[in-house]
Amino acid sequence: MRRLPKYLRVAAAIACFLSVNAAFLAPVVAETLCLESAPDFSWAAKMQFLPALLALNFAVVAAILAVTALFGRVYCSTVCPFGVLQDVAIRIRRLFTKKKRAADVPRTRWRVALVGAFAVLAALGFLSLAAQLDPYSIYGRFAANVLRPALQRLANLGAAWSDAHEKYWLMGVEVAVPVASALAVAVVSVAVVLVLAVWKGRWFCNRLCPVGACLALASRRPLVKLGIDASKCVSCGMCERVCKAGAIDAKAKTLDNAQCVRCLDCIGACGKGAVRI
Repeated sequence: MRRLPKYLRVAAAIACFLSVNAAFLAPVVAETLCLESAPDFSWAAKMQFLPALLALNFAVVAAILAVTALFGRVYCSTVCPFGVLQDVAIRIRRLFTKKKRAADVPRTRWRVALVGAFAVLAALGFLSLAAQLDPYSIYGRFAANVLRPALQRLANLGAAWSDAHEKYWLMGVEVAVPVASALAVAVVSVAVVLVLAVWKGRWFCNRLCPVGACLALASRRPLVKLGIDASKCVSCGMCERVCKAGAIDAKAKTLDNAQCVRCLDCIGACGKGAVRI
């Protein structure tokens, strides 16, 4: 029963991740299947923090900040596609090693400086430079320059097979060949962050991500906290071992809510029920 919150969070994260990818890939599928129109998944992009902010969609921005102030950084573990992708990389790492990561230290001043620098760059007209560290922008470049062309080539292979067997179920599509520089940036940026995720967990989210920095400031004192009951904790270190964000110090029996990305792995890992909402 204690794992139920985590399972619900994972289900929501999968749904959000698939929806974001569908926004990029659904038109290719529709064209291949000769559908009149593709399902509209543009709402998935509108749920993302920076696109909503740039579109002046203050209702979405306010909703994200309100949820963060109430429940912590749920956005980072559930809505952000790049956060979900990092979690997949971290999960794969756990198949090969159980080595825990050391607890990180609070970095309030650094987060304020990061958010300020992002705001200044955007105000000066260097938004494209500032967006290089935005998680949705990074994932969007990867989906547009890597996933979409790959699906188009796969669709053409399926169409060729269909034609060869006189089935004519599928239609070939034009492959959008990405610009070499855009492809390189997309692949390198995703590869670097995934390597960091395997090595350091959610290091990018808590050190370089401007959205993560903003939400960390909003979740320093959430109304619904995640904490460790010192009377039940035996300092076994299981919660610290599974913590992606370095938010838990098992020896000190503390959990940093600003650092925590609300993956809820720690609740399921604690056999004593000491980690709880």
